[in-house]
Amino acid sequence: MTEVYGAIYHKLEVIGVLSVSEYDVIKNDPLTPLYIDRLSPDRYAIAHNREVEGVMVPDPDMEIRVDHERKFAEPLTYQDQKGHKIVYPEPGKVNLAVKNELVTFLDRWLTNMINDGYRRT
Repeated sequence: MTEVYGAIYHKLEVIGVLSVSEYDVIKNDPLTPLYIDRLSPDRYAIAHNREVEGVMVPDPDMEIRVDHERKFAEPLTYQDQKGHKIVYPEPGKVNLAVKNELVTFLDRWLTNMINDGYRRT
């Protein structure tokens, strides 16, 4: 399973997420833009936001922790219009079922974005 954390890191590099210093948007018309926030040196948030009745709705929005030295990345949170999931609900606790689900989702989502041509220029 640890290989997938390296694969996620690499895919974030390919898209250009890890080169964002604060905030950026990757537009890839006619697809939904990818919003990128660098929350701290080791945390990023990426999201596809859609406007629904004048309100921006995450579809989805994920927070990701990266280890630049080891070139690993893991999901921390997920939210969409249906709900919110947290990998580490409190200090020292991990929800392994959510973590495994989000790792699989994030890996597939990033692959799809790469295949769809999302790249930061």
